[in-house]
Amino acid sequence: MDKYRKWGLWLRIALPFLLFVVAGSVILCAWLYGSASRESRKLFATLARTNADFIRTSQLPTSERMATELSRILDLQVCFREAGGRIIPPLAEDMAQFEKPLGQLAPAMGAVRLGANYDAIATPVDPSHDLLLIRPAQDTTLLLRPATLLMLAAFWGLSLVLAWTLTRGVVRPLRILALRLPHIEKDDAPVLPGTDRNDEIGLLARAYLNTHNQLVAERDRREKAERLALLGKMATGLAHEINNPLSSIRMHVQLMESANPAELPAAAADTIPTILGETSKIESLVNQWMFLARPAPPQVSPVGLGELVEGVVKSLQPQANHAGVSIATEIAGDLRVHVDARRVRQAVGNIIVNAIQAMPNGGTLRITGHEDAGKTRLDFQDSGGGFSGEALLHYADLFYSEKEGGMGIGLNVTSEIMKAHGGAIEVANIPGQGAIVTLLFPTCHTSV
Repeated sequence: MDKYRKWGLWLRIALPFLLFVVAGSVILCAWLYGSASRESRKLFATLARTNADFIRTSQLPTSERMATELSRILDLQVCFREAGGRIIPPLAEDMAQFEKPLGQLAPAMGAVRLGANYDAIATPVDPSHDLLLIRPAQDTTLLLRPATLLMLAAFWGLSLVLAWTLTRGVVRPLRILALRLPHIEKDDAPVLPGTDRNDEIGLLARAYLNTHNQLVAERDRREKAERLALLGKMATGLAHEINNPLSSIRMHVQLMESANPAELPAAAADTIPTILGETSKIESLVNQWMFLARPAPPQVSPVGLGELVEGVVKSLQPQANHAGVSIATEIAGDLRVHVDARRVRQAVGNIIVNAIQAMPNGGTLRITGHEDAGKTRLDFQDSGGGFSGEALLHYADLFYSEKEGGMGIGLNVTSEIMKAHGGAIEVANIPGQGAIVTLLFPTCHTSV
C-alpha cells in the first residue's frame, strides 16, 4: 500500500508534467518550423525590394544582361517581366513550365511556390517592368530530422527525472509557500495546495491565506483613504481656481446692472469680452479636470498648426494685454499635424498661460513652428525668469507648482496629451533669455 501511494503521488504530478513537456515540445517544433518558413519568405521579399529599389534609384536598364549579372551576384534566377507578360531573359528549358504562373504572379502575392522545387516573387521596378526572383525551395525541415528528434527524446527523459525529484516528500508545498510568502500582499490568486490537510503543512497554508486576506483588506482601506484625500485636494484646488473668474464675472455683471440705461451699450462693450474671457478660463479648468478624471484616446485628424495656435492666442489675448505681454507667432501656413484639435488647443493654452504668468511685469512670448528631423516642433520662448532647477526635474508631476496658489496640473495634462499623440514635451532655460517649452509632434504628411 505504501509503495502504491508513493508511485501514485509521483504519477499524479510527474505524468501531467511529462505530457506538458511532450506537447510543448511538439508545439515548439511546429512553431519553429512555421517561423523559419515565414522568416525565409520575409528575407526573400526584402531581397527583392532591395534590388528593385537599387535598379530604380540607379536607373539601371531592365535588360537581359542586367538580369544575367544579378543572377550571378545573387546566386539565383533573376528575370524582368514586361507589362505584356514577356520574361527577359527567356526561361531555361527545365523551367519553361513555369512561364504562365510567372506571367500571372502579382507583387501583392509575395513569395509563392512554383511546383515543388522553386520559390518565386515579383516586385515592381517601374510602371512597365517587374523584377522576378526565382530560387530553389528552402529546406525548413531541420527540426524534423532524426538528430533533432533524438535530442527531444533525451530532453523528455531528463524532464521525467526532474519531475520525480521535485515530488519527493513534502518539499513541493513548502517550496510554494516559501516563494509566495514575500509577495503575500500582492498575491492575486491565493490558492494553495494542502489547505485541506490536517497536519502542520495544512495549518501553515491556512495561516498564509488568512494573513493574505487581512493584508488585502488593509490595502483596500489604505487605497480608499488615499483616493478620498486626492479627491479632496482636487476639489479644493478646482474651487479655488474657479472662484477667481466667478468673482470677476459677478463684479462686471454688477457694474452693468448699476449702469445708466444710456450707458449700458458702452458698458456691455467693455464688459462682455472680459466675461467671455473669464468663462473661457472656467471652461479650460473643467476640461483639465475632465481629462485627469476620464482620459480618452484622442480623435485625430489633420490640423493646420498655425490656425490652431492663432485661435488659442486670440482667446488669451485679453489676459496677455492685461499682463503687458506681447505674443508673436511665426508658423508656416502649410505646417500640419495629425492631432485631436481640442486636446492640443488645451495643451497650447496651458503653455501660453504659464508663460504669461511667468512675466508679471510684461515681456514677450515668441511662438515658432517648423519641421525638424522627422518631427514637427512648436517652440514657446518667453522673456521671463525661466524654470528653477527643481521645476526642470518635476515640471510634469501632478500637483507640483512653485507659483503661489498654483495647482500644478497644466504641464502634467499637457505632457499626457502629447504622449497620447505619440509626441513629447521638452522644457529648458535659455541663459539670459528666459524659458523655452517645446511640443514635439509626429510629422503629418497628409494633404487636405
